[in-house]
Amino acid sequence: MQAGREPVSGHNQAMPLLVDACNVLHVTGVLPPALAVGEPADLAALVLRSRYARDRVTLVCDGARPQIQTLSQAHGITLHWTGSEAADRVIDRLLARSSHARTHVVVSDDRAVQASARHHGAEVMTGERFLGQLAQDAQRRRGEPELRRDVRLDDASTRRWMDELGLSEDTP
Repeated sequence: MQAGREPVSGHNQAMPLLVDACNVLHVTGVLPPALAVGEPADLAALVLRSRYARDRVTLVCDGARPQIQTLSQAHGITLHWTGSEAADRVIDRLLARSSHARTHVVVSDDRAVQASARHHGAEVMTGERFLGQLAQDAQRRRGEPELRRDVRLDDASTRRWMDELGLSEDTP
C-alpha cells in the first residue's frame, strides 16, 4: 500500500473494483460450503448481496464468454471476458487507460497483477480478504435483525403493554 493512503477496510467510500475473477475463484477455504462459487456469474451474484452491491465492479474473466450466461451486467457489475488475452494484461490496460486509477481497488492474489495495480496507484486486496468480506456480508444479511432491548416507553405505553400481556405492576 502506498504511504498516506488508508487501507480498504469497512468500505466507507465507493471505489471501483477490478476483480481478477478466475484468480479469486481459485481461493479455497474462505467461503462456507453454502456460499461456494465456481463461476464468475456466481461470484457476481455474491457481490450483489454484499457491501459492494452499489459500487462499480468489473469481474475480469479469462477466456471467452460462455454461450449460456445468466449475468453480463447488472447493478454496476460487469463481467469482462478477455478472450485469448490474459486477465493480467486486461487489468493492467484498464488501469493504464483510467484517468482515476488511484481510486480503484484491484482484487487478486497474483503478484504480477498486484505489482501492476500498485504501479498505477491502485489499492490491492487479496482474494482471501475479498471473499471473507463477501462471506461476512452474506452471513450478516441471513441472520435475524438485532433486537433493540433498550427501547424506552412512556408511562401510558408501558401500562398499555402490561395490560395487553396480562402483567401487573408488581410483576418483575
